[in-house]
Amino acid sequence: MNLNDAHAHYADPELLRSWDQVSGALKQIGLGYAVVNGTSPEDWPAVLKLAQNDTRIIPAIGLHPWNVNDAPANWQDTFLAALSRGAQVIGEIGLDTWIEGYDIQQQQEAFQWQLRQASERNLPVSIHCLKAIGPLMECLRCIELPQRGIHLHAYNAPLELIAELVELGAYFSFNAGQLKPGQSKTSARIRAIPIERLLVETDAPNMLPPVELRAFELPQSDNGDALTHPATLKCGYTAIAKLRGVSFEQLAKQVAANFQAYFLT
Repeated sequence: MNLNDAHAHYADPELLRSWDQVSGALKQIGLGYAVVNGTSPEDWPAVLKLAQNDTRIIPAIGLHPWNVNDAPANWQDTFLAALSRGAQVIGEIGLDTWIEGYDIQQQQEAFQWQLRQASERNLPVSIHCLKAIGPLMECLRCIELPQRGIHLHAYNAPLELIAELVELGAYFSFNAGQLKPGQSKTSARIRAIPIERLLVETDAPNMLPPVELRAFELPQSDNGDALTHPATLKCGYTAIAKLRGVSFEQLAKQVAANFQAYFLT
């Protein structure tokens, strides 16, 4: 049964240097599709190149809120050019007040412009939100959204907002890195999401899972950090199925249908 990764960063140089091993492991776990996100004009070409060479990869391009302050003046032109060269999803985009030196107004301008591009083309989006759920909700309530809805990656906002977000067309993804010991709020969110709106992701090579959810390992990064192997996607499915009280097969089948409905239809 194929597994689908709703949010990853395979174009990260740390993954590309181990790509043969990574690709083989993804085949081993039965990867169907992976939405591979870019975060700035610097990595958009690598995302598109990966997609050209691997039919499992759905290319996504976006200006991440962490990169808004340093974006080149012509980033919007480069963005539109990347769309014309085959990008199928807009992401990773969003808002973030956790990062040092953030400019929320500049982030909002970039986010809203990119969201409009998605709405005009009815493209999927992958939205990042960290310590900025208030500004995000204000935006989502007042701007036209893609007809197909929106996707909130690594959802970490209040349970009370889930119903409203579902009304706005939201899908929600979670990764094994969110399931470290003591993360009871994440477990509650996973249980609260309507099953037909649930997706699974890795955010690889980010969001390192706890040791028990690392069936696959990567060499350490140049600065000594441990990295998330994309094939730990299967571990995420296993953990989420347990939290939902369903079999692995049941979850995989439902998530495949959700992924098809949002990203591929």
